[in-house]
Amino acid sequence: MTTGDTPDAGEMRNPRAERSKTALITAMTRALDEYEPGQVLSLAEISRAAGVSRPTLYQHFGDLANLIRAAAAVRLVALFDSVPQPAHDAQGSWHDASSTALHALLTELEHRRGFYLAVLDSTAAGEVREDVIEFLATRIVDVTALGPAMQDMEPSPEDVHERAMFLAAGALWRTERWLRDDASEPAEQLAHRLSRILASAAGISDT
Repeated sequence: MTTGDTPDAGEMRNPRAERSKTALITAMTRALDEYEPGQVLSLAEISRAAGVSRPTLYQHFGDLANLIRAAAAVRLVALFDSVPQPAHDAQGSWHDASSTALHALLTELEHRRGFYLAVLDSTAAGEVREDVIEFLATRIVDVTALGPAMQDMEPSPEDVHERAMFLAAGALWRTERWLRDDASEPAEQLAHRLSRILASAAGISDT
């Protein structure tokens, strides 16, 4: 996932530039956490909260949508890094391992529901969905037992990636639907459901 435009070599060596970029992401994250439906996010307010000028925001991110995208990427990566992922080995352990990881992820998503729905309702929503699907697909292939199973079934890495993208897109759709439903099922129940669906679609035993 991207966290905004890639800085050039000069910017990477500039601690002040990195501090301002971090401050902007932090200010954007806070604004999304506190977002109310119908609220208009302001470039001027975000810049002021970050303690930087609007030209600095434009220099780092170009526009508000890219800054939202960057804030979403930073939080999502931190979320996944905080949760042990189901490992490559032992297909038979998929259900317990994946359900535990998915439950932890969904619990955190639910805790920060306002943030994620604000992102998904923003001008950056399309790009964020593409980022998330690509991110999840990579995790599915590289981290979980689904990856080796799909690699055994598919004729090429491109086909493995396409199947993983399909699984990721479905998981994102189902999770977003759950986040938007005030009367949704408990996180633990959805975790078991997603675990079963992913295993079936990837061609492994959900045991």
